[in-house]
Amino acid sequence: MTNEMGWIGVDDLNAWWQVREDVNKVTEEAVRRIQDDQKKAQQVGQDIKQDKATNNKFAKFLAFLLKDIKDDTVIKQIYTTFFKTRHTETDLVHIRKSMNTIVVVGIFMPFYPAEIKELELESVYQEIWNFDGNVYLTKYIEYIKQLLPKYHDNIVIEKQEFTTLLTHISEYYQLTEKLSWEKAIEFENTIKKELSLNE
Repeated sequence: MTNEMGWIGVDDLNAWWQVREDVNKVTEEAVRRIQDDQKKAQQVGQDIKQDKATNNKFAKFLAFLLKDIKDDTVIKQIYTTFFKTRHTETDLVHIRKSMNTIVVVGIFMPFYPAEIKELELESVYQEIWNFDGNVYLTKYIEYIKQLLPKYHDNIVIEKQEFTTLLTHISEYYQLTEKLSWEKAIEFENTIKKELSLNE
């Protein structure tokens, strides 16, 4: 780089400056990358906190729901519908480790608007929420038709168990009168048609 007299030539100086510029570029790029990674990590951390807070709200609502529902057949049907799944090939029933909480809460949400508002869960369902205080059967079924495809977790729910659950809910929350066995079957078939659940 230097000649015999110790001088640095112009070409040597340009080469040194080029190396120095490259080092600065790499450093600036690395700093930018680190800053971007830090922003992403911060966002992920915030998302995790927000998910945890929302999950706690769902858990509080479910705890309230289990205390509030006084009919064991409704509770049993929730369990049967959302915790049991049948393998299509072997026809064996498996117990799921978890349930689709957002769907379960959504199914009962129209009957508990004050509790949903208190827990600040209405924003989760705002795209499909269309109740003004009163819950009618036809409006409820329309709501369920929107709820299922929007929040389904791709785990198969047995159609018969689900329609039985909706029948119990309709009776319990007095959307229908208490149905005889024959009327309940007729009602379930109507629900299947409405929700396009026929085989």
